[in-house]
Amino acid sequence: MKQDSRQVKSKEKLHNAYLSLLTQGKKQLSIQQICSNANITRPTFYKLYKDVNALRLDLIQELLLELKQVSAFDFHEPKSIELMTREEKSKKLIEMLEYVKKNRIAYETLLINQPDADLISGMQDIIRIFAKESIYLTPSEQYLHHLNKDLIISYVSGAFVESIRWWVKSNFELSPQALAQMMITFKK
Repeated sequence: MKQDSRQVKSKEKLHNAYLSLLTQGKKQLSIQQICSNANITRPTFYKLYKDVNALRLDLIQELLLELKQVSAFDFHEPKSIELMTREEKSKKLIEMLEYVKKNRIAYETLLINQPDADLISGMQDIIRIFAKESIYLTPSEQYLHHLNKDLIISYVSGAFVESIRWWVKSNFELSPQALAQMMITFKK
């Protein structure tokens, strides 16, 4: 069901208010606090969400959906990751990092200040797709054939997410291109 522009704007305000309150260090958020910060009425909140957790999950889902769309690692992508060149994979990783940087408040809040397990797990799932198909195209493949593939993929995807967390913590010290190059080099 398509939402009208007022609902979209209200959701955006609620997402921003939620992040703003978390950034201020608040642990337990009330609907009243969020509505007040967003300048939205409680009835409007309840039209969109049943509780604060539903708002949180919607925000996480939106961030992950957009990250997945940026990475284009989903069934809608006409060119599967298996057919991508190394340069195309590098470009996709850079686009993912640029998206994280563009949404720095959300990622700084939910990866660093008040880590959200659902966001971190979702990011690992998205990156796992990238790692699954690309790790065995590296020169080190010959040394990995006897190891458990799922373990290696989990290790690499966890390392990628931790690299992104470091990057956010460092206030984006490196460019997306430099970080992507380092991450790809580490993966070798």
